Amino acid sequence: METFSLDDNRTLQAIGILADVLDGVSGPGALDTVLVSKALRQVIATKSQPAFEFASKAFNTLDPSVRRQVAVEADTAARDAVELRSRVGGFLSTAPRKPQGPNQPTSFLTALNMRSRRKRTEA
Repeated sequence: METFSLDDNRTLQAIGILADVLDGVSGPGALDTVLVSKALRQVIATKSQPAFEFASKAFNTLDPSVRRQVAVEADTAARDAVELRSRVGGFLSTAPRKPQGPNQPTSFLTALNMRSRRKRTEA
């Protein structure tokens, strides 16, 4: 069995995508896919190699047609996640950032202050 680093965020994200796809399976074998999904989420929570091996064995007990369907859907979901991350990352990296010093209120604090000022003037 191939060993993966369970400390790698990309590995954990891939496991999460697979678990999400398994949760969406309906029809025959759906209960089994939910159990495998829970095993995968346990891997994410514990980062345990034995948990990963258990989840891998559980996945391999699924009907071959279900495994193929899940593989195709997980591949599509992973590609969509990468595309979305690149779009959001590009958007975030192009947005100008103002330095927030200790004396500069954030927009959240400004909004709260404005709200409390309005209440005082209305009273």
